[in-house]
Amino acid sequence: MNTHSIVPGPTLDRCEAECLHPAQVRPLIGRVIGREEADRVASTFALLADPTRARILHALSLAEELCVCDLALLLGMSESAASHQLRLLRLNRTVDRRKVGRVVYYRLADQHVRHMFADGLRHAREEGHTPASEAS
Repeated sequence: MNTHSIVPGPTLDRCEAECLHPAQVRPLIGRVIGREEADRVASTFALLADPTRARILHALSLAEELCVCDLALLLGMSESAASHQLRLLRLNRTVDRRKVGRVVYYRLADQHVRHMFADGLRHAREEGHTPASEAS
């Protein structure tokens, strides 16, 4: 069994020489988020990474609120499928709901979600943006 690790050759994603920059690193020590908080942030982005949920959030960003039936019609999906995705978004505090009789209305949970989605959409629409799957 070989105990030596194989070190890849130089790439554009790595330094060609191992080096440290104390002046840049020192002010950051203790400020980088911990694993638990990073897990929560990553979970939020993972939730938003689904195209169907992204379309739901976009629709909700265009209106004050929409009922499940209207969202399903707008997105060309079943009410059951829309409801399932909305439940995931609600459980992760991305959307809120209110019930009026037998109708359930959804809206974005807060301005953070609105801004996060708007920033993501703006980034995706930037000229020259290449999805990671095409960049390889």
